[in-house]
Amino acid sequence: MASAVMEEDVSCSICLNLYTEPVTLYCGHNFCRECIKTYLDIKEKNHEDYRCPQCRKRFRDRPSLKKNINLSNIAEKVKSSADQENRKCSDHNRILELYCTDDSTCICMFCIVEGEHRIHEVERLEVASEKKKSKLRNNLQILTAEREKTERRVQNLHNRRRMARKHREGIQGKVAALFKEIRKRVDDLENRVQSELSKQAEQEDPVSDLIRKLELKMDKLSKKIGRLEELNAADPITLLQDGDSDRHTEEDTGLGWNETGELDEFLASVRSHFGLSTMIRKGLADIIKMKNTYFPALQATGITLDMNTAADNVQISNDQKTAVSTDVKQIQPNTANRFDSSQVLSANKFSSGQLYWVVETSTSGEWVVGMGYPSMRRRGGWLGENNKSWGIGRTGHSYQMLHNGESKLLSHAISSDRLLVYLDYESGQLSFYELSDPPNLLQTFTTTFTEPLHAVLQLRKDLIYNSHSQIRVI
Repeated sequence: MASAVMEEDVSCSICLNLYTEPVTLYCGHNFCRECIKTYLDIKEKNHEDYRCPQCRKRFRDRPSLKKNINLSNIAEKVKSSADQENRKCSDHNRILELYCTDDSTCICMFCIVEGEHRIHEVERLEVASEKKKSKLRNNLQILTAEREKTERRVQNLHNRRRMARKHREGIQGKVAALFKEIRKRVDDLENRVQSELSKQAEQEDPVSDLIRKLELKMDKLSKKIGRLEELNAADPITLLQDGDSDRHTEEDTGLGWNETGELDEFLASVRSHFGLSTMIRKGLADIIKMKNTYFPALQATGITLDMNTAADNVQISNDQKTAVSTDVKQIQPNTANRFDSSQVLSANKFSSGQLYWVVETSTSGEWVVGMGYPSMRRRGGWLGENNKSWGIGRTGHSYQMLHNGESKLLSHAISSDRLLVYLDYESGQLSFYELSDPPNLLQTFTTTFTEPLHAVLQLRKDLIYNSHSQIRVI
């Protein structure tokens, strides 16, 4: 009871715990230094009066905090006494010296002599403590190693994000430059076309001039026709006395030389319009071709299969494009590069740049398509079941992405029998697409490639349906 009263006397009224570095205000009340500092900081931030939290005495200025040395010593003694109380057995009020391994609890000597622990396995407290410390050290090493591994992964992700941001900024720069050039070329093309049209507008319209001349000629001919009709109806004396009826000049019939030339000018004008159309089409075609300067079109990589790596139960076609699982053992030299079962590498290897390749898969058997390092195991190693390879596989009616022994089931079946594998080596990206309409991204793996990559095919017989698999590189 006295101990409880003592603890109450040396407890902070803010945190209600034993004082930690107690300080005294002007009013004489004591508080933990950090507790009262936080309290005064809040008052200052809210522009409120400084007051003692206990007696509510108001201070004109923020009070200084003076350490109460005597109270601090008393609080330390009370803490030490409390710790000693905690080291005593609650049943026998004796010092805890032993550890019961059966019940995982600390006990005193009387707990063995007359208590329920007399038939239990016990150890001295120091021995049990050292054993637990040893376990803690082992756990600490494991956790430290895991933390370091996690830190490396975080750092790698930061690096990947920086590379992705740099790559994206590079593409953004290319896009901006491309459209700037497109706008410039379109403006230049428009100016050339408008200039050509302005030149034509400055010239007199040959068709309008020709129409005016022909209309004047029509009036003249109409008058002559009228005059001849009058003479035809006149009496013989009037008819014979008219001297103009027999005169017909070249201008009365046919088209003159000038009119023919003006018609030629019209036809030339029409041809010039066709020239403008050609100019526009060619200009636009040049703009479309220009985009390849900024974004070169990727060509499918011509991949062939390396027969020297094919397992004995994988048959390779003569053009080295098709692989088929088979029950007939292939007669091939047993080399260190050859897989012991169901797999084959490409003859090509890739250590830079961007590329893609396409395969056509069968709807029977089991298969995996992907890429891997040449150092992946040739004996007992499977595509996607290690940290050296990545792939997409079909087993039964399910599809999964595979890497480092982990598999991720796809949420839907692949409807197309064609898959596209895209590699961006520098960016550390390997993506798998289903070639549907439109193409469907299935998975993108992001890492830092440390070796050249080969295409890898795995083909296995479906034992349930007794069916073989086939993969052809397109």
